This record gives sequence, structure tokens and C-alpha cells, in this order.
Amino acid sequence: MLTLLVLGAILAGGVGYAGLKYGPSLFAIIPQLTNNEKTAPLNRISHANEVKKIKEANALDEVSVTGFSDEELRDCFFSQSIDDKLKERLVKMGYADQIPADQLSYVRVLYNDFNGRATVGEIVVNSAVAKQIENVFYDLFLHKYQIGKMILPDAYGTRISESYADNNTVGLAFNLTDDNGGSLHARGYAVDLNPLYNPLIKDNGSSLSVFPMEGQLYLDRTINADHYIHANDYAVEAFKKEGFSWKGNVTGLNDYKHFEYSGVPAASSTTNTQTSQSSSASSQKDSTGQTPSTQTVSEPVQEPVVTPDQNVTTPDQSGVDQPAIDQPVVDQPAIDQPAVDQPVVNQPVVDQPVVDQPGDDLPGEIIINPDGTMNGESPMPVEPDVVYPEEDGGF
Repeated sequence: MLTLLVLGAILAGGVGYAGLKYGPSLFAIIPQLTNNEKTAPLNRISHANEVKKIKEANALDEVSVTGFSDEELRDCFFSQSIDDKLKERLVKMGYADQIPADQLSYVRVLYNDFNGRATVGEIVVNSAVAKQIENVFYDLFLHKYQIGKMILPDAYGTRISESYADNNTVGLAFNLTDDNGGSLHARGYAVDLNPLYNPLIKDNGSSLSVFPMEGQLYLDRTINADHYIHANDYAVEAFKKEGFSWKGNVTGLNDYKHFEYSGVPAASSTTNTQTSQSSSASSQKDSTGQTPSTQTVSEPVQEPVVTPDQNVTTPDQSGVDQPAIDQPVVDQPAIDQPAVDQPVVNQPVVDQPVVDQPGDDLPGEIIINPDGTMNGESPMPVEPDVVYPEEDGGF
């Protein structure tokens, strides 16, 4: 008897718990099940809480969307404006007002990783294409298209090449070359998808340039390898439906990772705006009648490229009239120098010794006579010859 009472209590508790958890959903469905007209659609169990958690999750978090309706799943793909916290992240990756922050959008998506698990992804693009990017990745998710990684490249700082080597899918990016669509990425109109497996391959004639350089492992595009983007790849179709073109089919500059928006407006850079303002300011005078100082932005000088078999001829400038430039005449003020009285200094008189100079009666040269005397001297006395007698044993 005691055992039956315990079992009954456990059963009652289980029924009560189930009623509290699933009661609201059952009460919503029962009226429709008893409806003879069958005009109202059968309500599904709501996943509002799960959707909210996914929206608040971090990028790279794995999530479950089992049982989600199409509307609930699509709600996990959304955009928002760039707030101060997001702007700090952009600065870490090289953002310096290349484009106003209010023209950019932060897009959250879901993607299937290389193991097929639903994962939270993030990307920043131009606000003009934010909705299209949501649609593209929603389409790829429904088709179980696999993506290696999808986070903002601020995790790599300004070393954007490391982000590409890590197979990270990016939109807004800086420090890229023109070959990589640098200006479009800096304005948020391009997306690079699975870039490690789908590098840029530029034919230089005698060599190839590859970006990222780790993508050299995937140069052979003749094989049908996993994660390769080719002309018939579904990603090409998904981006094309939203107005993007694929640059993997450009001969000599095949950028297999790169998708760019086909309706990109003309660039209006900050530099051009400043140049226009400078030109306008230079034609106006300020309140003192002076022309305000402006900074002139000069165009880069194109140096001629000369090959060894080419001759460079300097154009004749003799027939060109040079404009005469009137130089302003500047009157220099006359400066009166004050007269300075110099003191008179009495120098002591110094007696100079009198030196007798030789007269003209002295001979100009000294003549030595054969007897050893000089002109004007008495002859030297000559001693007589002395003969010594010879002695035995003498000379």
C-alpha cells in the first residue's frame, strides 16, 4: 500500500509539471482540434525564447534550431547599426573613418560549419546591401552550405592576411590591395567567402601571385575538392540572386573567394570632399580681406615606364609661351645709422736706427788672385825653397 501511494505521488507530480510546462501550448491547440470548420492553421510550439538566446549569443557559438519554423529561423538573420562598442572593434581592424559609421551595418547570421553544425556568424557590410547579405546567408544555410569561420577580423587586429589564412569569411576589411578589391571591401560592398580554400591567383606571366599565400595548397582548380568555389557552386547562384557578381572567372586575375555588389555607387571619398572645400575656400576672402589658407591635395605623379629599347624624347618647349609673372615691388625702409665719433689715439714716436747702406764704390763681386789674395790686398810673402841634405837612410 505504501508503495502504491509513493508511485501515485510521483505520477501526480509528473502530470503537474507537464501541465505547467506544456499546458499553454496544449490549450492553444485543443480549440483548433475540436474546430469542425478546420479553417484555422495548426499552431506550432513557439521558439521565441530560443530565438532570443541565439540573437544574444556570441559569434562562433553553436546553436540548435531544431523544430524552428521558417519565420523563426529567418528571424535569426538580422542587421543593426554600428554603436560605440562595435566602432571600437572596427578601429582595432584599421577603421579610421574611411566611410561614415552610419553607412555601415552589423549583420548577424547562422551558418553550417565544416562539421555541419549550426553556428552564429557576424559580418559588417554597407547598409545599402545589409538586407541582401541577410538573404544570401539565409539561403546558404537552408542549402546546408558549409563555411569555415565567420567573425569580424578585429580578432586579428590590422593583420588582415592572418584572418584570410584562418579561412575567415569577411566583408568590411582594410589594408587590402586593389587586386583584392581593396576599395570595395573598405566601403563594405564585397564579401570574401572561405578565402583560404579559394585564394586570389594572379598570373604575372612567368610567376603567380597568391593571396593568402597559404592558399598555394589549393592552386589546382581542376579537381572537384570540398569547399572549392567554382562557376557551378551554389554560393555563386545565391550571391547572384541578390545582385552580386563572382570574380573567380576573371582570366589572369581569378579571385575565387570574392563577391562584389554590382550596383556600387561612385566613391565619394573624404579626400575629394576636402579638396572641393579647399577650392571653394581659396576663392573667398575672410573678414580681414585675406584669403584663408588651404591645404592643396596634389595628384600622384605618374612616372614614365621606359624599356631598354625605347628612347625618351624631351618635348620641345620653345613654342610654348610662358606666362609673365609680375613680381611685387617691395620698398625697403631706409635706416639711418647714427654717427659714431671715433677717439683719436696718439701713437708714440719711435726712433728708427740709421743703417748705413754700402756705396757704389764697393765692387760688385770679390776676385781672388792666383796667389790667394783678393783685390786690394797685399801679396802674401813667399818663403824660399829649403833643400835638406840627404843622409844615410834618408829620403
